[in-house]
Amino acid sequence: METTLSVSPSVSFPFEVKLSFQPFVSFLKAQQEKNKSNAALFGLYAHILEQFENLPTADKRPLEDILGPDRLASLFQLASLAVMPMSTTGQGVAYAFGLPVPMKMFYQSAEFKRMMEQFQNLLSTLPEEICVEDKLRFLYQMVLDKCYQIRPGKNADPSFRFQRQVNGLTRYFRLIVNDTFIEPRLNHPTPALQPAWIDFANGTGPLPEPENQLPMGEFTSEGFAFFVVEDITEAETVQQLQAVFTHLHSDAEPVIYRRFETALRNLVGQTDLQISIVPFSQVNGFYVHQPEVSARSVFFRHSSTVIDGYDPATQAIIHKLIRNPAPMLFPNLIGLPGNEQQLLSKKGIRSFAFYPVVNGSEMLGVLEMASPHSTAFGDDVLETIQRVIPLVQELLRYQLHQFKQNLERLIKTKFTPLQPAVEWKFNEVAWEYLRLDNRESFNSEATQVRFPQVYPLYGAIDIRNSSNERYKAVRQDFADQLTAIQTLLGQADLPDELALPNQLMTTAYSWQNKLIAGLNPEDELGISDFLALEVNPYFQHLRLHYPQLETPVQRYFKRTNATNGQFNQALQVYERSVEWLNTAVNTFIEKEEKQLQTIYPHYFERYRTDGMEYTIYVGQSIAPQTPFEPDFLRHLYAWQLKSMVELASLTNLLLPRLPLALQTTQLILAHSQPVDISFRQDEHRFDVEGSYSIRYEVLKKRIDKAYIAGTNERLTQPNTIALVYSNRREVADYLPFITALQEQKKLTPEIEYLDLEPLQGVARLKAIRLHLNYPEPAR
Repeated sequence: METTLSVSPSVSFPFEVKLSFQPFVSFLKAQQEKNKSNAALFGLYAHILEQFENLPTADKRPLEDILGPDRLASLFQLASLAVMPMSTTGQGVAYAFGLPVPMKMFYQSAEFKRMMEQFQNLLSTLPEEICVEDKLRFLYQMVLDKCYQIRPGKNADPSFRFQRQVNGLTRYFRLIVNDTFIEPRLNHPTPALQPAWIDFANGTGPLPEPENQLPMGEFTSEGFAFFVVEDITEAETVQQLQAVFTHLHSDAEPVIYRRFETALRNLVGQTDLQISIVPFSQVNGFYVHQPEVSARSVFFRHSSTVIDGYDPATQAIIHKLIRNPAPMLFPNLIGLPGNEQQLLSKKGIRSFAFYPVVNGSEMLGVLEMASPHSTAFGDDVLETIQRVIPLVQELLRYQLHQFKQNLERLIKTKFTPLQPAVEWKFNEVAWEYLRLDNRESFNSEATQVRFPQVYPLYGAIDIRNSSNERYKAVRQDFADQLTAIQTLLGQADLPDELALPNQLMTTAYSWQNKLIAGLNPEDELGISDFLALEVNPYFQHLRLHYPQLETPVQRYFKRTNATNGQFNQALQVYERSVEWLNTAVNTFIEKEEKQLQTIYPHYFERYRTDGMEYTIYVGQSIAPQTPFEPDFLRHLYAWQLKSMVELASLTNLLLPRLPLALQTTQLILAHSQPVDISFRQDEHRFDVEGSYSIRYEVLKKRIDKAYIAGTNERLTQPNTIALVYSNRREVADYLPFITALQEQKKLTPEIEYLDLEPLQGVARLKAIRLHLNYPEPAR
């Protein structure tokens, strides 16, 4: 005898659906009319319709009481013949027929019953867990669809997600409620549609105020719902693994590893699994041993093995793993060295898995898994792990980056490279510190490195529209790769496995359309995830299991090569062009600055941006033994202008030789007033101090985005040098040198005198714009 599954909430809800088959009968008639030309389908719908047309109608008793559970079960079993093609999962789906409000299921499929038995109380508390707002949103979607013919937006999800603790693991489920056969009605005209209802139904707006809500209590609804329960543990866990990386820079390391390991245990379904990720760090190209990392390792903390950067045998083993990065499985620990076998066995470990993670010719590290069960690592576990290896790679890259940063930080802390012009000052301060009877903190007033009253010279050469050019390159590469994916998926002999090729084709086509509209950082990440987590695992599966597809799949993966693959060609062209420009600019500046240092000692700071910017500090306090004369400053002004002209000519000369034509803009900030600078020990750099000096720092950060007053034109333009100033006396210092360069035909006679739009925190700035006169190109 069929049993009815009732999941009633403890609190009543102002909406109820009464069982009726009339909406289903209407559906069957429509399908019969639609399939007149198909004798088989027409006959099927006629047979089903015959069973439902003459059913009794509800009187004072509910229809389910009139028909009884067995009759209901047979009817719904028959209805499944018409309904199941509407589902996307085919046979073996956990489905049921019943009423959504209050939740009652009259017929459950075998798979549905199996899930109810496997996971006790799976749905019993669900009505209490779903918040009132989510229940109302579902009803709004149904009423808007049935009474106003407004379909829910693509982000509206007619399903409810929930989780259960099962044997110490967290399992995630989704209940999909299909309301196709439910008809809500009003006994009076429907109220006027309100945009707030649509926003709420689509999840883009709040629940309207009570006086503006849909009158749910006035609707009478009849029909039945089609329920599907899905176990979405794998998809949800992969999302959790992805979420780990969004918190890499905010969460502490133990929290990161705990989240990662918990999610991985849920994914493979083993509560007692020990998991560790061991990065293989490098110093000078050799893999080295990190004791603190080994302490987290399942294997290395129980082993005498050490990754020795000076041991050729150890390095050879790692390079062998790089050439063949296949997972290494040790059931019953067979195959491990005897000493390690004994140590791991004492810890209750009976099987061990060692998963090398490689990126090209570089070993990133290993994923280790240990279990108290000898048969813990079957093919299903390895296939699951393979799908998340791209995420493991990201975590290892983060750890390797942290190691590199810590190494650089240590070098900077202990061996800060000092420029000769200011080294004497650091020696003096260190000596003063050592002489103190009561040694204070090294950040105290007595140990500050200061240079008062120094003159700043700031210049910047920037690559024009570099961000846009990069996005264009990335978009082109993605478009080529998505086209190749669609071509490969469109092959006639491609195996149709659970409609996966069609799903991937649809997703690839969707991303292609988004690329046409433009590309933002979120889209870039989304496409990368699609390629790494969906396309690549599927193509690897094809390569391994379908020999006839190995050649085209191998050809595809060859084109993904980060160095010379076609799918990275546009970005490589862009990055190579940027690198050529930056190398040329930096080489020129380094050579020029060395010569400039011989004229008068100064402190030189250079910053790498999309181009290059620099600041020179010069003054008597930096070189107290060498008298500072005004001529030195004028000489620096002349050098600054001349070097900018030569830099612009250099990048212009490179323009036809670049893989991608990128132009540069040139900018100088004139600042005739001296500033005070001090060394910041926390950042190991000089910074300005004092309110007036800080204004100079603000100017530096803002002027590259300056616009000409009253226009939408940026101040900085290719083939020009922009010189920003606050008062005419500052620009007057440069005018003689501008005239000289005009006489040398390096600048045109034209000089634009411009007012600038106010910037944040800065107003009344002016600028002159000089136009470059490039020489004839060399033949």
